[in-house]
This record gives sequence, C-alpha cells and structure tokens, in this order.
Amino acid sequence: MLAPIRRWDRYGDLEPACMQVLNEIVSSSGADVVVSSTWRHGKTVAELQTILDTGGFVGRVVDKTPSDIPGAGRGEEIAAWLADHAVDAYVIIDDHGGMGELGDRLLLTQPGYGLRPADVARALALFTNHV
Repeated sequence: MLAPIRRWDRYGDLEPACMQVLNEIVSSSGADVVVSSTWRHGKTVAELQTILDTGGFVGRVVDKTPSDIPGAGRGEEIAAWLADHAVDAYVIIDDHGGMGELGDRLLLTQPGYGLRPADVARALALFTNHV
C-alpha cells in the first residue's frame, strides 16, 4: 500500500516513505510488480509504471491483474493472473484481507499507514518461505 488513506472518503497521494519501503523490498528480492490495486482500472501498464516512477519507484511494473471477471474479489483476480503466468515466488501487499487460498502470501498493511520499514523483513520472509 503506497497511498495511505488520510481521510475516510479518499486515498492519499503516493507516500515517499511507503515507496522507499517498496523499493527496498524490490531491490532485496529482485521482484517485479504486478498491480492489483483499484487504481489500475483504466490505466495501461506503462501508465502505472509512470505513476510509480514519478513517486520514486525504482522497480519494474510488468503487468496488472484482470479486472473483467464478474463478481471476483481481489484475491480471485490475483489467482486468475497467477494461473496464467509462471511465477516462482510472490508476495501480495494489500490493506484488504480476504485473499482466500492466497492468504498465506499476504502482507497485510494498515490503511492509514501503508508500507512501513518493518514490512521489508516480513515481505522477504514471505518470498523465501514459499520458494
């Protein structure tokens, strides 16, 4: 989570401290990013990369999860993406639970804070415990 909710009715802007944590996770793991956030809607992968780059991201956005599965929740969208792609290891970073069978791969963040420094070790442990 890179844009903490500062008011009940909207997400905030990309938070530099959260971006720094994501950058550390990506740099330490060698991971690429697949965007599953609601702000992926109506944007291309290139546009998502530009948005993150503008916020200080140093990694690579390779795709976004499908959003055209009727009635699917985020966990189901992620599962559908995973079913179509060969992935050795992954971590889901989100402020929503409810990932179903993917729940053991979830690094759950707090909506008001987003990614925090302690999340680096948690994310890396999720990568290494599932390889």
